[in-house]
Amino acid sequence: MPERNEARQVLPDLDLHRPSEARLYDLFLGGKNSYEVDRRLFQEVLEIAPEAPDLARENRRWLGDAVRWMISDGVHQFLDLGCGLPAAPNTHEVALKADPQAKVVYVDNDLMAISHGQALLADDRSTFFADADLTDPESVLRHPVVTEALDLNRPVGIILGLVLHTIPDTKQVRRLVSDYLAAVPPGSYLAITHPVNARDGSRLGEFATAVEAKLKESFPALTFRTPVELAEIVAGFELIEPGLVDLTGWWPPAEQKLGPTGAALLLYVALARKP
Repeated sequence: MPERNEARQVLPDLDLHRPSEARLYDLFLGGKNSYEVDRRLFQEVLEIAPEAPDLARENRRWLGDAVRWMISDGVHQFLDLGCGLPAAPNTHEVALKADPQAKVVYVDNDLMAISHGQALLADDRSTFFADADLTDPESVLRHPVVTEALDLNRPVGIILGLVLHTIPDTKQVRRLVSDYLAAVPPGSYLAITHPVNARDGSRLGEFATAVEAKLKESFPALTFRTPVELAEIVAGFELIEPGLVDLTGWWPPAEQKLGPTGAALLLYVALARKP
């Protein structure tokens, strides 16, 4: 089994003058792992999109549903790429509740995420943390934690939750998704959530542009994508119904927790199976 995470504890050397995407997302989820620079940006985003915390929570709810769906179809091991700071419900909590034999490997190179992730998982026998850069699939897939915890000859659930927008080159994103899915067998899944900007001059497009512009002030590489660009990223895989949709299109009306306008339409989700 992989070496336990406590043997490699990391003490982060943090830049407290720049916000962190991981800490900002933690704030949207109601977390406390933040600094003044993060809280200032959080408040500025709320002025534009006050529903953003609700959207972050629904993103986590969707990811939990996706994990349970994958387990129901025979997937019992998961690779959560760019996982960020621990945020309940965590992937391993959902997976282990549905299948006590499930295995989860988290991957991130954010220093605070590494430190918190290792501490959280110190005594866990089913869940592991690999400090690696998701933009280098070869190094991730060859990481000793990944190779020892997961059997890549059996289906794997690959999770990319609110992370691909940090990579501005859409061609690179397509290559990354292709490389990860090429390394796992048929029956594996991709679960993806991604912010959207249709860039069509509509009021929704202008709203998305305003949110994106505010975030770009601190994270210049951040890139919302159009629905067409997202469809290209998941092309070639079997989309689980209702397909690539915004969050309000995933659940039936009785299960909706977001209004059908505004920020709820800025996040697209897709669960795709490798044929």
